[in-house]
Amino acid sequence: MSNPLVVNTKDISESSFVSVNMSGSESNDVNLSNAVFYNINLRGARLGGIDFGGAEFSCMNTGEGKPRQPATFKNMEFDHCSFQGGSFVGAEITGAKLDGLTIDGMPVVEMIALYKKSHG
Repeated sequence: MSNPLVVNTKDISESSFVSVNMSGSESNDVNLSNAVFYNINLRGARLGGIDFGGAEFSCMNTGEGKPRQPATFKNMEFDHCSFQGGSFVGAEITGAKLDGLTIDGMPVVEMIALYKKSHG
């Protein structure tokens, strides 16, 4: 049986966590700026109210070795974001502001316009 840890108004900056199971945990008002995470499992996680300006995400997948599950992005603002070498097969993006978003250097709004024109 797990023994839940409750941390309230505590500065744990520059801490190190190795092999930590946080499944079912809840966090609110957390500052992860300049933090580094590797081998993160976010299957089924819900993330909201995120400021990811300047963040870098790499080697992301939707379930390598497991049945793939589509990722859903809701009400996201992607201005000045760039995706390189990404696969969005099965991803759902709704209510997103795509101005300024590029994938492999091409503006997404241009890709959508070309698609609509050719499939119109």
